[in-house]
Amino acid sequence: VVKIFNETDQFENKAADINWLAFEFETRFTETQRMPLLDSAIAYARIAKAEATKNQNFEQIVKSLRVLESGAYHKDSMRQAVAYLDSALYFAKKIKKPKNLSPLYLAKAWDHLDLGEKQEAVRWMDTCLFYTKKSFGNTLSSMNIYFEASNIYEGAGDMNKALKAFKFYEHLKDSLFKVQRTEKINELEQQYNKAKNERTIKELAQEKQIYLLMAVAGFFAVTAIAFYLRQQSLKHKKDILETEQRLNRARMNPHFFFNALTALQKFALTGADGNAMASNLSRFSHIMRETLESTYKEYVTIEQEIEFLREYLEVQKIRFPQAFSFEIQAHQNLDVSDLLIPAMIIQPFVENSIEHGFSGIDHAGKLSIFFLQAESEIVIEIKDNGKGLITSPKETNEHISRASQIIKDRIYLLNIKLKSKARFSIDNVMDGTGVIVKIYLPILNTVA
Repeated sequence: VVKIFNETDQFENKAADINWLAFEFETRFTETQRMPLLDSAIAYARIAKAEATKNQNFEQIVKSLRVLESGAYHKDSMRQAVAYLDSALYFAKKIKKPKNLSPLYLAKAWDHLDLGEKQEAVRWMDTCLFYTKKSFGNTLSSMNIYFEASNIYEGAGDMNKALKAFKFYEHLKDSLFKVQRTEKINELEQQYNKAKNERTIKELAQEKQIYLLMAVAGFFAVTAIAFYLRQQSLKHKKDILETEQRLNRARMNPHFFFNALTALQKFALTGADGNAMASNLSRFSHIMRETLESTYKEYVTIEQEIEFLREYLEVQKIRFPQAFSFEIQAHQNLDVSDLLIPAMIIQPFVENSIEHGFSGIDHAGKLSIFFLQAESEIVIEIKDNGKGLITSPKETNEHISRASQIIKDRIYLLNIKLKSKARFSIDNVMDGTGVIVKIYLPILNTVA
């Protein structure tokens, strides 16, 4: 704090730094660690408010009051918290173009609901939605506020408004996610077409060079050019294949996202508690973000892949609650935070086990994923107790073939880039129930 006061000359910077420090105390510690620090956070917020009041800086006054309100809330001084919010709203309306009215009204609605004043909670939530429509439109912020609104209306007993708010939240979520996904796919398609066009242009130019050089050079020149063209062709083929792979990962199983959203909607309407719903939404959001980011992120640590697979499988269990169980383990000698593997290389096989391997079986499905190091390779085993590789004329394991081709292309690119001997195998389990997949990858460290 002394450093802040010594190094900042402008009031705005000083007040902002004090507010930031108070916010850090409030949010960056556990509940046990946080409570003794609340008094310090409140003290800093009061200093910031006093300085802001001297300079008539209404934005900083509002920020300071929000910290004070949060402190009162965590100390169970709900009436004091409401009073701070009323003051914050008073000063917020003095700002020429206030942007934070909706969050203030939302906090006020929550405080009244916690006080048991249900009608007041509904009234202030209505006001919050009015400013949300006016200020935010159909944005991610609006989506989050409508989700909060559905919980407040439900807690206040107004199920009609709760249902309307939740439906509009679902509408915004579907629209926003669809737009984001469409933009990502369009971007990758443009890159893919660009790579193809560049390849065509370069090949035409190279063909012209070949004819000119063949007339002047002789046998040795022709041989050199032919070798060069082959290398260029392989390079362009590799570039296009990489772009296709990124496009495949971006488009990977879109029906999973829609099915998962439907399952989450049903989960919410069954009266599931807010914490469970928030946890499942967080998992789904992380899965979508990791899927989109994997189009540019070639490698992840084993630790990150395990976290992604756990969240993916937990969301799948919402869709199929009694269909299967799973376990993910890494050998105790494996440094999961340091070793790298290609991103999204396991998910297609896991999806096959859930969507097809466990379909139609009369016993509980079980999926196990195990990471270990064998000599100079990382070995990943994906094993299920499903119906196995049944090769009927009608089915022919089309889902296995699709996943195999995607991974085969990725391993081909990996071997070219690293000059490695990565590979994989798919077989029935020895006892005839289920499939076991083994993926062999080179050892890559984050330092390298």
